[in-house]
Amino acid sequence: MEPYDDLKDDVKVLLEGSGGRISKAIIIKIEPLREGETEVQRGFVEMWHLSNGKAIKNGGRKVSFYNYSISGFTFTNFQI
Repeated sequence: MEPYDDLKDDVKVLLEGSGGRISKAIIIKIEPLREGETEVQRGFVEMWHLSNGKAIKNGGRKVSFYNYSISGFTFTNFQI
């Protein structure tokens, strides 16, 4: 599992190093399932964008995953 600060650094390198070809990125951090769990219980989503050559987080974290399917993952009440 990659630490959050590393994820932020990766987004900054991606956006700022793209020469403007990439203008938006999303960090999705999902906590691993614990023994006996079958659905994602914890995580967050952050939107980032490129503004004047700098990577900027767009607003706060979006949280609450409950019973929502994306590429084989199930979240519940996923709110963005």
